[in-house]
Amino acid sequence: MRRRRGEGGRHGMPLLPLRGLGHRVIAAVVALLVGVTALAGCAPVEGGAGARFVTPPLVRYSAVLWPVPLQLVGAEPGARLRLTAQLTTSHGSWTSAATYTVPASGTLDLARARPQLAPFTEPDSAGLFWSLRGPHLGDDAAVRQWMRDTIHVTVRAADGDRVVASRRFELTGLAAGVPERTLYTRDLRAAIDARVPRQTHEDVPLGTFFSAASLEHPRAPAVVMFDDPTPGASAEYTAPLIAQFGASVLSIPVSGASDGVRSTGIVSDTTVQAVLDWLAQRPDIVHDQVFVYGTGASEQLAVWAATRFPGRVRGLFVAGGTPALLCLSPAQVAPAFDDSTGLPCLGSPATVVSSAIPSIGNINGPIVVACGKRDDVLPNACDWQRALVATRLSTFGVQTVYADRAGHAVSVPPGLPIGLPAAGGQPTEQARVAFWNAVGRALLRAVLG
Repeated sequence: MRRRRGEGGRHGMPLLPLRGLGHRVIAAVVALLVGVTALAGCAPVEGGAGARFVTPPLVRYSAVLWPVPLQLVGAEPGARLRLTAQLTTSHGSWTSAATYTVPASGTLDLARARPQLAPFTEPDSAGLFWSLRGPHLGDDAAVRQWMRDTIHVTVRAADGDRVVASRRFELTGLAAGVPERTLYTRDLRAAIDARVPRQTHEDVPLGTFFSAASLEHPRAPAVVMFDDPTPGASAEYTAPLIAQFGASVLSIPVSGASDGVRSTGIVSDTTVQAVLDWLAQRPDIVHDQVFVYGTGASEQLAVWAATRFPGRVRGLFVAGGTPALLCLSPAQVAPAFDDSTGLPCLGSPATVVSSAIPSIGNINGPIVVACGKRDDVLPNACDWQRALVATRLSTFGVQTVYADRAGHAVSVPPGLPIGLPAAGGQPTEQARVAFWNAVGRALLRAVLG
């Protein structure tokens, strides 16, 4: 059963309260996304005396996790407590831990208290969740566990060997119940490549369509996503999140090279045009609110597509890649073709070549650009992103996230313990929150019309 918007979005996320609610409530959700403290005071799930974990009322948690207030109340002032989080599934156990000293009030506010002996250094009420570490999962198993299944994380507070408080958090998968369908080339009613007879490719899968339309909101904005093949950043994780913001997603698969920067396939402008035509024919899509998304190796394709069809694209969301086309290796051809003709491309991303970056000056809607300054996949990612923004005369409508200590995986949805080191992952997690806050604001405004 699909989760209805309005049932709560954990950690301040704006996901859920879009369907069936009035605009005044939606505006409050937007305020939450921007960081305004609009939640009411914390309330315990169960009553009784003694130490206990409390959270805001009416918050439903999922594996994609924005920080919301999480407090331990009724604890002994001055006590040094070890807080642990544990998730156990058929694949094994994931654990995380941090030490805190209880203040004189007896209330330990995890959104404000600085941890000790922890994999994160700054206050973070979701830190025990995104810092979970456990067995490595294959791609399919990871998607199922974090995005489709309902999992349970138990958080305990212990004073030495004595457990003083415990609470079990139920985390639902955001992808559970999101309608999706495979899109085939025959669905587009147009030749994808005029050089290939239609009958030879009409049953070829082109991508996946995730619908955000509902009875309450029968027409939704749309996002054309060039899929980032990186674990945690791929469409299986990001498309359901975007659908929760209220936008439908058409994900086009992209194969990534082993360097994590290049793609290994080719996309033609006829494919992108056919996709845009297909969306324009759908009655459940707001036709003037179509965005383009691409991160990592797919960013170059997203920038190319958005600038190739600026009159049909409302906005652009990119992170962690190059905005210039990189030649396929070993063949020195571009990953994008225009009118069956290969485009110029760069042999290496090591040097930023501003002249190779398409101008985003003709994109009239919101643009979100993000990178980590400690990106070990593309060390000069932020230099590339700054050069992309510089192609636009005005930065009005442009949101940039240049995260000083963050790594490559800045586009993974917040809260997921994927793509983070055992320690020192907090700056990347914070960059994820900032990136998805900016994307969420843009999409929520499109939903509101």
